Amino acid sequence: CQGISCVLNEKPLFSEQCQAWVHGPVFPEVYELFRNFKYNPIEDKRFIAFAAVESELTEDERKIIDLVVATFGKYGGKMLEKITHAEKPWQIAREGCAVDTPSQNQITLASIREYYEDKNAQYNFARPEGIKKYIADTIGVAA
Repeated sequence: CQGISCVLNEKPLFSEQCQAWVHGPVFPEVYELFRNFKYNPIEDKRFIAFAAVESELTEDERKIIDLVVATFGKYGGKMLEKITHAEKPWQIAREGCAVDTPSQNQITLASIREYYEDKNAQYNFARPEGIKKYIADTIGVAA
């Protein structure tokens, strides 16, 4: 969502800083909210409070989220990990780290923006088909 918002809306979707953890990019504040669910579906009445936040989204923000959910949302954790490990922002932030070494290295907004601008020029992220082609090319499967 962050990268696609940077290129389609020309601004980040949120201000939290992203870190390059072993299994992919992580927003620590979000991780803390959902960590106890592990690999289970996140179905908890405590999160009904987030329903009110949805009404605060602009139409452009909602479009970005819907676009990302419609394309990336069909993949599970392992496939999303594979995609993010192939992306330069995560790779740059993990430079010098062993594969299994934890890190709190920041994935800069500048690196996210630059990477996604380049990929948008190649794939056209405004279209679901463009994102699907990007995903397919990134993980090496047919679109």
